[in-house]
Amino acid sequence: MKTLCIIFIFLLTPQLSFAAIKVGVWKENITPTSSELSDSCMGGYGLPLTNPRCGVTETHDYLSLRALYMASKNTQLSMLVFDTPGIGDSIINDIRQRVNELTDTLDTRNLVIVATHTHAGLDYQGIWGGVDKKYRSRIVDMAAKSIIQAQSTAKFVKTFAAQTRVPVSNRRGWDVVDDSVTTLFFNDRKTNQPIATLVNLSAHPTILDGNNMQYSSDYIDSLRTNIEGKRGGMTIFVNGILGDAQFSTSERTFENAKKIGNLAADAILASEKEKEKVRGSLDVSTISFNHAVTNTAMLQLQKNGVLDINLDDENKISVDLKYVHIGKDISLLTFPGEALSRLGIPIKHEMDGKYKLFVGLANASYGYFIPSDEFGIILDRNTEEMFSMDKYAADKIKQSIDFKLKNQNRSSSLGDSYINVDNKY
Repeated sequence: MKTLCIIFIFLLTPQLSFAAIKVGVWKENITPTSSELSDSCMGGYGLPLTNPRCGVTETHDYLSLRALYMASKNTQLSMLVFDTPGIGDSIINDIRQRVNELTDTLDTRNLVIVATHTHAGLDYQGIWGGVDKKYRSRIVDMAAKSIIQAQSTAKFVKTFAAQTRVPVSNRRGWDVVDDSVTTLFFNDRKTNQPIATLVNLSAHPTILDGNNMQYSSDYIDSLRTNIEGKRGGMTIFVNGILGDAQFSTSERTFENAKKIGNLAADAILASEKEKEKVRGSLDVSTISFNHAVTNTAMLQLQKNGVLDINLDDENKISVDLKYVHIGKDISLLTFPGEALSRLGIPIKHEMDGKYKLFVGLANASYGYFIPSDEFGIILDRNTEEMFSMDKYAADKIKQSIDFKLKNQNRSSSLGDSYINVDNKY
């Protein structure tokens, strides 16, 4: 009789077979107003302070801010994703502070602020001319309110995961690149209607080149629009191991950007047919990484108040990486810049679970992370080296992550745990 009762209760509560997670989303249009455009610059191309793309007045597709809130028991993970090449430290800090001013129910320790890395977005780092001061204040306030709104809409969900591949290549000539696309599908547990689709894909949003004079999220626009139109709910795109990953094309047009976005969207939607149910709860742990900036150009830009990075008295940056699990099947790692393939792929290989998300340009935009044995060896190409904080930054951050992956005891991990690695280089 006891066994029959247990079976009967289980049949009445099928939701227990899914991950016990609440999810909420929110979206805002962050395209500048006409008055804000005159004092704002597009980022992503050219050398610092020589950007001709300031005062751009045309918009091809609106730039968005997308908020994703997840909670399980007493653990939260929040994401704010901006259509921009990168996000400066002071903006990230101001958003956290503004959230804390507005609410005490959202855990800002587990708030991850991400750039999609579109090179047709505004310069939130200050390198290419920055943005209008009023616009900056507006997006900080909008971001804080967006994640609070996402929290307020959170519902219990059915969670699914799937994976597919897209045709990307390595622009530095290596035969390794992360061509995988990992997608999480969140459906309302009661109605089964889609709430959110989280897409993790490694490819530079640079179909549009430096000659473009219209704001855009590049191929990401049609990718998100296509999925939302056919599936419903909100699509959140987060970039992956994109430091040297790109869609190979010589046609740098909006039409081609749309074509490539639709191609990726169709692959993602097709992968949903093979989706797998995700069980388990949410767990978030933290890796604190510190490292010195030795790139003299970056140091001078920071000293001149142009590059928005926080340095201590030893010229070190400090940033938290988040290592997230949803049950045993999904792991997610946030990364504070652009990892190259020979760095990111080995890290991803060591992550837990069948479905792995590597989220670049998260909680910081510290340029390229290049393995030291690759630094400066690619003939006639030094773009990545020019925007790298230090030759050994990639080696040291991998050391920090490896230590975490090898030593984390997940069976006893409840809430946040911290590992601090103070690098001397």
